[in-house]
Amino acid sequence: MSVEQLVNNWIIKAYERGASDIHVEPSGKDRVRVRMRVDGKLRDLETVDEPRKVMARIKLMAELDVNEKDRPLDGRINFGDHSGAAGHLDLRVNSTPCLGGEKIVLRLIDKNKLKLNLETLGFTSTMLKKYKPMVEGVNGLILHVGPTGSGKTTSLYAVLKTIHTPEISIQTVEDPIEYDVNGITQTNVDYEQGLTFPLVLRALLRQDPDVIMIGEIRDAETAEIATEAAMTGHMVLSTLHTNDSVGTVARLLDMGLAPYSIAYALRCVVSQRFASRLCVKCRRSSQPSEPIRRILGDSRPYYTAPGCAACSRSGVKGRIPIFEFLPMTSALRRAVYGGSNPDVLQQVARQNGLIPLWQDAVDKIHQGMISVEEALRVVKGVRDPQGAIKAAGRKMTQGARRAKPARRVPARRPARPAPRPRPR
Repeated sequence: MSVEQLVNNWIIKAYERGASDIHVEPSGKDRVRVRMRVDGKLRDLETVDEPRKVMARIKLMAELDVNEKDRPLDGRINFGDHSGAAGHLDLRVNSTPCLGGEKIVLRLIDKNKLKLNLETLGFTSTMLKKYKPMVEGVNGLILHVGPTGSGKTTSLYAVLKTIHTPEISIQTVEDPIEYDVNGITQTNVDYEQGLTFPLVLRALLRQDPDVIMIGEIRDAETAEIATEAAMTGHMVLSTLHTNDSVGTVARLLDMGLAPYSIAYALRCVVSQRFASRLCVKCRRSSQPSEPIRRILGDSRPYYTAPGCAACSRSGVKGRIPIFEFLPMTSALRRAVYGGSNPDVLQQVARQNGLIPLWQDAVDKIHQGMISVEEALRVVKGVRDPQGAIKAAGRKMTQGARRAKPARRVPARRPARPAPRPRPR
């Protein structure tokens, strides 16, 4: 098999299995290891010889300099130009020098995902009723936050697809552009040419946009321009790397933004994570045991999936986002403007419309979308979910053993009356 066919087969296999990334990396002397990330976990695909030919082929497909091996390179592959299969598939390519040669990672970008909208993205009906009016507004800053690879940019594209009409002007500044959307003006930053986020944003504001999408707020200058645009009649959508929605306020303050700018520019924050979706072919309903009932906080049925041929015996197939929604209410604005600390902000948020990440996870557990173990791993950060469930059971048992029945205290007899003195 030629190296061209080999690389094409890797891409096709990864796409058919729903992979998000392909990792091509050195493995010993004159060997290359290929892995793909499926449902958030890396899985071996193949190990082959002749790494130089493999790396050169991928670089040629991405139109990168084959001889440049001492610095990182970024490129893009339109797979339809190299294969008759999966013509709607693009790949974002990054090559980085490492011990033993180079490592190349290919991010699979399925153009069919542009068919997503807010209704099919994964919001529950309760959260969607609160979130949709926010994005349909005329001004304000809406942020999607979370770790790398949590689907933030995909969510923003779903928002753009929902609000896109011929009557409004939508412009984006991205690094890089992931999806090519008809009817939307998209600009790719280029630091080597001096085309930075702040420079492009200032130019966009002079082009009469209604909606501006910023791929990521990375520095104080970009954050300041974004908040100013949001307060001067523009709808601004962007992403930020923070752990939760309330922590976003602290992150913006750390960037140097004034509290009043955050309080009056920010409309809402959506924190999100990706979780592995239960296989719909083999999932089954179960009644919760006492430990699981204690973890979930209720006794509604939950779902498990033992695995089948459709999900390669893994029990999961695909991924689904879990969301946390924080609206900027009047009470929260006053708290932010007054300089309240994060603990106070968290308390005010819970009292004024915050839908926590765990609540959305529990709702998706009872709807048969994710497992209890996956929710514990993704939301609570538990590395051993099964161990956590067993620990909850042990605590319950130990508590029952320690709760001894109260000792029965015998009733006190009434005191005998004192004897009468005898008459003399």
